[in-house]
Amino acid sequence: MLNSLSTNEAIAVKGTTSTIKLKTLCIYLILLAVPGYFINKLPIQGVNYEGLKGLIWFVYFMIVTLCFRDIRAFIAPLLNVKAFKKTGTYGWILLTFMLPYTLLHLCLYFEVLLDKYYMFYFKNHMFPASSWRQTVDVAILTPITEEMVFRGMLLTILLRFVKSYWAIGITSILFALIHFSDLWMFPLMGGFLLTMTAYKTKSILPAMVAHSLWNVYMAQLFLYF
Repeated sequence: MLNSLSTNEAIAVKGTTSTIKLKTLCIYLILLAVPGYFINKLPIQGVNYEGLKGLIWFVYFMIVTLCFRDIRAFIAPLLNVKAFKKTGTYGWILLTFMLPYTLLHLCLYFEVLLDKYYMFYFKNHMFPASSWRQTVDVAILTPITEEMVFRGMLLTILLRFVKSYWAIGITSILFALIHFSDLWMFPLMGGFLLTMTAYKTKSILPAMVAHSLWNVYMAQLFLYF
């Protein structure tokens, strides 16, 4: 049985070596999944508590992640700030925002693929902007945790065992499944583009930026342009 997972040839910087024992990985995922489920079910409601559930999950996620030395060593090379020195990185960030943006507005213009109530609310300016607490949650906290899990952990591990197109496809589909809604095509497209951004730039930081830009747009700017 395989007892370690190496990242030295995935999207991490070449020459960096880090491993995760299979037992460590399983314990880490269980510690995230089980309490994460109960955090999601917390009876926290009301205007004064908007975004609180997301903050609790983020703090818990970071504590668990930082407590595992192997996990820290696994993720650290993927936080490659040198990616921003390459002009291609900004092209991927722009593409990851503009393709879903274009598709969304084409669907609204031609009144296709979207729920009729969604289009009605949009045309009548009935979508309220998110509160600042919700915006912080979806625009900062969510991109960090989701990119670390999907484009950091999942994609990098898959790249060690399957062809790149399988790793990218599986990561994109799983990302879409946890965001499944009437707008399913946007998480699927977004998941694919975010995965490609991380894969091509060899860093999850550009994917975090692109993810954050899209979430800010949907939370605050959607009705304006």
